[in-house]
Amino acid sequence: MTTRDDPRRFSAAAARALALMVAANGRADPRELKALEDVDAFVRLGMPRGHFLALVDECLNEVGHGLAECSWLRARDQAYVDRLLDAVVDPQERLMVCRMAAAAVTADGHVSGDERLVFDHALARWHISRAMLTEAILHDSSRSGGRPWHAA
Repeated sequence: MTTRDDPRRFSAAAARALALMVAANGRADPRELKALEDVDAFVRLGMPRGHFLALVDECLNEVGHGLAECSWLRARDQAYVDRLLDAVVDPQERLMVCRMAAAAVTADGHVSGDERLVFDHALARWHISRAMLTEAILHDSSRSGGRPWHAA
């Protein structure tokens, strides 16, 4: 069974965590949203693009614009980020959020310091190695010609 055929939808918490990573640089770039479409993110999340954009806006209002002001997570921002990340409890969801976020944050050809900060924080907090992420990307059916996605 491929990920596209999998009837399971990811949790709302997973959608919020992904929205946070998209919002990390203070905006939702159209290329990032296109990259999310390319990996079937909105289908996987079980929500329309417009609903996801509303989540991105919520994150921007909470923390997204402020991240660009310094090169570390301030205590207030870290508490917000950790709250969103900790709400995703399923290891498969965590890995898939990171996989989709990797597609989004690299879509414009530049990973900003803010994006890297939040993305690396998520990897560390969720104990996801770069090797695990690479395997997830390589085995994702939306990017690998229909091969099934699985976590390594």
